[in-house]
Amino acid sequence: MTRRALIAALVGLNLLLMVALVLSAVGPPAAYAQIDAGRPGDFIAVTSEISGRDADALFLLDVAKRELHVFIPEGPQTRRLEYAGYRDLYDDFPGR
Repeated sequence: MTRRALIAALVGLNLLLMVALVLSAVGPPAAYAQIDAGRPGDFIAVTSEISGRDADALFLLDVAKRELHVFIPEGPQTRRLEYAGYRDLYDDFPGR
């Protein structure tokens, strides 16, 4: 192996090691989840696609009351949400 090829290989190895060091030092961003469930006023919000419509529904879980509330858009052009009802999760999941 010539001297020039050896220097090129060592420079390439150093670059590879530097990239590995940077990738191992930079981790994914921290995700903070809700840890104290059951306090009054705590809600979890989730959206989901409505089958057959070009819109998403907003689901709000009332953690203290164990109720799942649903809001849907009034129409395709409005930004208002309409209350569509709720589910009592104590009734849906007895014994839990």
